[in-house]
Amino acid sequence: MDSCDTLVLTSKITANKQNTLCKNSDRPLGEAQPLCFYERSEGKYAVLGSRPYWMDGFEMGANEKGLFIGNEAEGSRMPKETEEGITGMAMLRTALEKAAAAREAIDVIADLLKEHGQNANAHPTMDRRYENTFILCDQEEAWVMETAGREWAAKKVEDFAAVSNCYQITDDYDLCSEGMEQLVTENRWLRPGEKVNFAKAFTAPADRQRNSVARMRRMQKLVTEKMTVKDMQKIFRDHFEGELNEPRFGSCYGNFVTICMHALTGGIDSSQTAASMIMSYDERWKFKFLWAAGLPCLSVYIPLYWVDPEKKPMKVPDCMSLGGEKYDPESLWWTMEHLSALVSVDEEQFGMPVRESLRKLEKGFEVQAEEAEEEAEEMIDCGNKLGAAKRLNQLTESCAGMLLQTAQMLTAILTMKIAKAGGLYGPRKELLEDYMTRTEMPMDFA
Repeated sequence: MDSCDTLVLTSKITANKQNTLCKNSDRPLGEAQPLCFYERSEGKYAVLGSRPYWMDGFEMGANEKGLFIGNEAEGSRMPKETEEGITGMAMLRTALEKAAAAREAIDVIADLLKEHGQNANAHPTMDRRYENTFILCDQEEAWVMETAGREWAAKKVEDFAAVSNCYQITDDYDLCSEGMEQLVTENRWLRPGEKVNFAKAFTAPADRQRNSVARMRRMQKLVTEKMTVKDMQKIFRDHFEGELNEPRFGSCYGNFVTICMHALTGGIDSSQTAASMIMSYDERWKFKFLWAAGLPCLSVYIPLYWVDPEKKPMKVPDCMSLGGEKYDPESLWWTMEHLSALVSVDEEQFGMPVRESLRKLEKGFEVQAEEAEEEAEEMIDCGNKLGAAKRLNQLTESCAGMLLQTAQMLTAILTMKIAKAGGLYGPRKELLEDYMTRTEMPMDFA
């Protein structure tokens, strides 16, 4: 399973001078990924996370202290463990619940690795096990932590780091597990006398490297100085436009693995971007998040705010926190997934007008956000944090509702056009027939 692209940008290169963590979560096709909030409980911080519907763990998330984490699937040459462990998503959520800062979270994950290992199934219907890389970020610093079995290495990020399912920490790590270097030497995974290079020593020779390294280098190429939110959104909607490996027949065809990943087949072993999230800091209301349900190129980033996080819970609209095994018209995730499936019937005809409608809507959200943020800032200056939180929550509710309504309208229009053409057609016809039937997605093309 080719899975995920994560980018952390430090204050040195962001336009707003704040650390920022971004991630596209690529998961099995049809696996809903709602956005969920859990209030503080005994011994656990309050957390916000984008999670596969069937597990408690997070693909990416934040806690009330301002710790942001995203993970990546990895495959090492370490021998397979026989004992059942825990998933990287479970480690990620536990670290958010237990740690107040990035460096502390590394220790939490290291302890979990040592005690449990990570031999755990991370697929809802098949057996898929993998190791993990974590990108961890707080307001002061950012780290990359790469794991192989129960061994690990971590490196502090100076300007930015891009990770796409391939180890990248070489011999410049700042921290590592106690026995990692000796293990590499004893197994002769490097030239005798060579300084320990984590990526070179632990990378397994696997087909996934062909796709992963290309995506990592693409992200690195697209990073510039003074990165804005729009720049970040463009990266996570990227399909190698203008490059030799730009997809044929439109991005929806999925015959190349890109940062915004579209499934190539309709099988349960096929991967597609399930959600995208941008997490950043703000001196006025602490934390701001932008979350897109489903494929970011066929979705809209909705703004969410966490004002006074250590005192007040966060509000996530119901439609954003819904999503299960089968299609649900009240779920924003499934609504966006339904729309993207129909666009993929004929991207040459449907892709541009649908994307233009969604980008116009997103621009409107940005204008509304500027107005709401100004009003909230005035309230905070007057000591009314509760009022500021309510105003920003209203913005999020309004944006989510407008997107749900717009996507439903666009879906109805495409359904009529496909029906007029006699039903499903095109290079993805068989894929969509199987996929929409499997997930009980409406096919009202009669």
